Amino acid sequence: MKTIRWYLSSFFVLGFTVARAQDFTLDQLINKALTNNYSVQSARLDEIKTEAQIAEVKASARPQVNLTGDYKRYLKIPGQVIPASVFGGPEGTYSAVAFGLPYNLSTSLQATQALYNQSLLIATKAAKASRDLSALQTQKTKEDVAYNVSATYYNLQTTAQQIAFLRNNLVSTERLIRITDLRRQNQLAQGIDVDRLQLSKTSSQTQIESLQATYNQLLNTLKYLTGTPQTDSLQVRTSIEETIPVAPGNEYTINRTDLQLIDQQKLINGLEQRNVKTGFVPTVSAYGVANSSVYAIGGDNSYVKNLPGYWVGLQLNWNVFDGLARKAKLSQKRIDDQKLDVQLRQVRESISMDITNARNKFLVEQQNLSTNSGQVKLAEKVYTQTQLQFKEGTVDITDVVQAENSLRDAQNNYLTTLVNLRTAELDWKKATGSLINR
Repeated sequence: MKTIRWYLSSFFVLGFTVARAQDFTLDQLINKALTNNYSVQSARLDEIKTEAQIAEVKASARPQVNLTGDYKRYLKIPGQVIPASVFGGPEGTYSAVAFGLPYNLSTSLQATQALYNQSLLIATKAAKASRDLSALQTQKTKEDVAYNVSATYYNLQTTAQQIAFLRNNLVSTERLIRITDLRRQNQLAQGIDVDRLQLSKTSSQTQIESLQATYNQLLNTLKYLTGTPQTDSLQVRTSIEETIPVAPGNEYTINRTDLQLIDQQKLINGLEQRNVKTGFVPTVSAYGVANSSVYAIGGDNSYVKNLPGYWVGLQLNWNVFDGLARKAKLSQKRIDDQKLDVQLRQVRESISMDITNARNKFLVEQQNLSTNSGQVKLAEKVYTQTQLQFKEGTVDITDVVQAENSLRDAQNNYLTTLVNLRTAELDWKKATGSLINR
């Protein structure tokens, strides 16, 4: 713990500003992302769309009213063939006559109400189940966003620490250059010693520039994930917390959205199978019609006549045989159900694997962190002593550069282990479904 605190204090000394009130912490970034992330917003719109779909299904159970109109202008009124005896003609002969008037206008208003329709009842249940499915999909999107924000945040922290370490080393290198140049002027060191230190300084500066570009990319990624415009400023707390994550225990609760999604899909698939089976059952509807037919003729003998009509009735619809289409649909739904069972087993095995791997990785990285922390402290001590020995003239500049490289490697190993430890904790939370509060 003391070693970690030493690195945190050294982080602030090396040119980074102490975290201010406006700097975003990880929790604040996640909350911001869960509100403004574009994928989350899209998932919420899908939920709203699902509510509209439920309303559409419910509307089918309400009365349906249709108004139709039909206008005809007969250029030649269609004729019909009737027995001539109707008009006193001889038996066995027929006459072609045309009935009606050239102008016809028909208007019909029909109201229909479903009285018995099992498919409609099941469709309503399926629509409500789709609402729960949509909510779970939104939850899954939020978890993915929270994971991506956390992983990006940890990488950004690591990059910031690497820059801090390099800047600290750069300060020491510049001090050595001044000392070595002074020794060269007094003929106590060679010009090549200064050149070697200059090369080391240039290498550190190049790494800082490269890491700064990586830092900016990670910061832009956080802006994207949190729904922050790229043109806006986003300040992130880059200091690494002193607290070490608690190692995952053997007892845990799995609350994975993946499993709930499959269970909900199985429920919907079961309702769809029931809906297919309702195709064997007839439906009954009541209806009422108000009709108005207008017949007219123009000219000197113009005539207009409106003939209204009203009636009510019951309508039975029964698809007795559909060519075995329903049987084929049921077969498909049963296969879908089997696939969902396979997916369920696959996800459970994947969860078990992820939990085991995350726990093992955590324990290994926790041990590595303790080891690497000691290595950094030792490398810092060696580097400091080598600098003193160089000033005293007991070692050459090659030993100083090697000590600096060893310190840099130890620092990078420490930071890599630290981010691996945080990532292992993140993977554990993802595996157990505890990334965000529900």
